[in-house]
Amino acid sequence: MKGLFAVLVLSFSALLAAACAPKGPGIALPEVPSEGLVRALEQRRQAFPGLKAIARVQVVRKDRKRAFDTVGILLESQHRLRMEAYGPFGESLLALAWDGSDMQLLLAGETQPLRPGQFGLDRILGAGVQPAELCAILSGNIPASPGEETVKAYCGREGLCAVEFRSGDVARRAWLTGPAAGSDSVAAVSLYEVYRSGRLIYRARFEEPQILSHYVLPGKIIVENPDQRASLSVEYTDLELADQFPAGLFTLSGGEAPAP
Repeated sequence: MKGLFAVLVLSFSALLAAACAPKGPGIALPEVPSEGLVRALEQRRQAFPGLKAIARVQVVRKDRKRAFDTVGILLESQHRLRMEAYGPFGESLLALAWDGSDMQLLLAGETQPLRPGQFGLDRILGAGVQPAELCAILSGNIPASPGEETVKAYCGREGLCAVEFRSGDVARRAWLTGPAAGSDSVAAVSLYEVYRSGRLIYRARFEEPQILSHYVLPGKIIVENPDQRASLSVEYTDLELADQFPAGLFTLSGGEAPAP
């Protein structure tokens, strides 16, 4: 089981840590005013209540691949997270929980959760990456702005737009498509990229959009680092929006989530 945990740690680190990738390409679209698109992204992010989901998760790093057919995912808005992988008989293989401040990990056969601290968190999610960033990606959104950023926007005739946020040597890009029929969203994110000093850190692709209660959610999310030949694929098989969760569900010492 420790080998399984090591694979997850290495894969998340490869996906979200700084990598030696080619410099980010330019955006071949005309520049447009950014205010409306930035407002649409923020409205979409704030409108997300939370979700309960079952997913298939695949982790690939170079020639090593691990697949989990049943992973429970709980998101309370973008402030708390729980992920738990189950075996074929409903047994818990590992659980990860974040209550908005502390990250906990619990492996099968262990009775006490690990609190990895900042160093351990960096190993799991990548140097300088916060759990809220993962929450945003799992909800089909981009993370909230970390502070003062310079913003530019670009749009083409086919409804494809890009918004670029720059702060120091970090550039974040969100690629948007027009709203789907039957949704209240102004736009949906199809691709999110993060660069540091012109080098790719990671990209997240949002595929197979579906509408739940007028909110567009991706049915499949792929986080990848081509330079490291690493990818994380999350394919939702059962998905519903939710905004209320039992107390203590996002701390592993506060009680176990029921097996799916």
